[in-house]
Amino acid sequence: MSSAETRPTSHMAQPWLLVLLLILLTVYRLWVIPRLGVTLYIDEAQYWTWAQSLDWGYFSKPPVIGWLIAASTALFGDGLLAVKLPALILYPATSWLLYRIGTRLFDARVGFRTGLAFCLIPLVSALGLAVSTDAPLMFFWALGMLALIRALETDYMRDWLLLGAAVGLGIMSKYTMAAFGLSAGFYLLSNIRLRRIFVHPGLWAAIALACLIVLPNILWNWAHDFPTLRHTADITHVDGLNDKSGNLGEFLLAQAGSLGPGFALAFLGGLLLAWRKRRDGRYQFLLAFSVPLLAIVIIQASRSEANGNWAAPALLAALLLATKFLARLRNQNWWLIALGLNLVLMFGAYHLGDFYRVSGKTQTARMDPLKRAKGWDTLAAAIRPYLAAHPDAVMLTEDRTMMAHMLYQFRDIEPDHAAWTPGPHPADHYQLTSPLDDSLHSRPFILISRDDNQALLERFASATKLARISVEIEPGLRREASVWLLSGFRGYSR
Repeated sequence: MSSAETRPTSHMAQPWLLVLLLILLTVYRLWVIPRLGVTLYIDEAQYWTWAQSLDWGYFSKPPVIGWLIAASTALFGDGLLAVKLPALILYPATSWLLYRIGTRLFDARVGFRTGLAFCLIPLVSALGLAVSTDAPLMFFWALGMLALIRALETDYMRDWLLLGAAVGLGIMSKYTMAAFGLSAGFYLLSNIRLRRIFVHPGLWAAIALACLIVLPNILWNWAHDFPTLRHTADITHVDGLNDKSGNLGEFLLAQAGSLGPGFALAFLGGLLLAWRKRRDGRYQFLLAFSVPLLAIVIIQASRSEANGNWAAPALLAALLLATKFLARLRNQNWWLIALGLNLVLMFGAYHLGDFYRVSGKTQTARMDPLKRAKGWDTLAAAIRPYLAAHPDAVMLTEDRTMMAHMLYQFRDIEPDHAAWTPGPHPADHYQLTSPLDDSLHSRPFILISRDDNQALLERFASATKLARISVEIEPGLRREASVWLLSGFRGYSR
């Protein structure tokens, strides 16, 4: 993929400088997170519970995120930063991989600028505060891109095996990684010289290794009636694409917002540049690893619904294209302007609460982008005395949000717990792993419910309401729950 199209490397484009900036940014985020007044988001709390029982798969996702949290909490405890640590490490690591990719495709300046820009785009500024499956997904996607470039250039078997490991572990992080194979296929087919690779033993060794890594998750799904695949089909509405109106405009705005205004516009310029240079293998590579996944999710968004992060891996190649486009402009300040806009957005989001405090104003829930992660510790503190008064009771909840948050908040006492599971198939992780069933009919229960579900209460011989708890977290945000003492479970059928 080499080409004569390079420029002299700036003294600022040094790898040690990028590493230093990434370390400083990570330390800053480690400092700022405890100042935000947040607990865990629902998905983070759920992933923490996965880490307490390691497996080859879970209801809604493959297992890597649970493994990572298990490793970080084993080393540093179960505190807020320890749970979030995998993301705080993996995003800077992905920045380094982008530096390597950009340097290999173009030069050190493009690599440096792309690596630094990645850790400051709004998508990473937001996701960098929370641990999610997108962190390992984007890391392994970038590692796969680098491994493919190296394998095609060197033909060393170790690079082909690295490619297979990256794809396999990426799929074990999030099934979106399967689109990597589509992108790689597009790239190899678009370059006549590379089509012979389809019969190359290195490629098939990579495919075999990826399949071997993913096999345990397939077997886990088989043994549990494919809950992860069913959940994925449900959220993508593959059985009824026309049942819901699309959210194409919202999705496209989310992509622009994920890159930031400057880099989003530069990506459009990068697409035009890549089209003009479409015979150049480097641009073919970046088009193949950005456009197909974006196109798939755009079609999904136009026909049904798509979350803004579903095409997140495509933004890696998109950012490389954007940075290369900006590097070709005579006025080099445009890259700094794009980067500066994202810095302003990051500092504004991280210090919005500080602004309200300094100005003497009260922040309301309406103006709080972090409200979903606030107040669960306060609610749990109010519920704790009722669990302590009934130590032999099983904690019962109706939904995964309450279960995940309460299990994390009560991690010191590790209560027995059960999930209300009235349907024929489990609807979440807790209904799959700890359903309320007839084996518990002799146990008392402490029900923690946001709504008093009469259909649920009627399935017990005795139901006593112990409290209705309502705590104000900030103006416009309250956490509420009813606490019931139940006994004599009668089963689900009437």
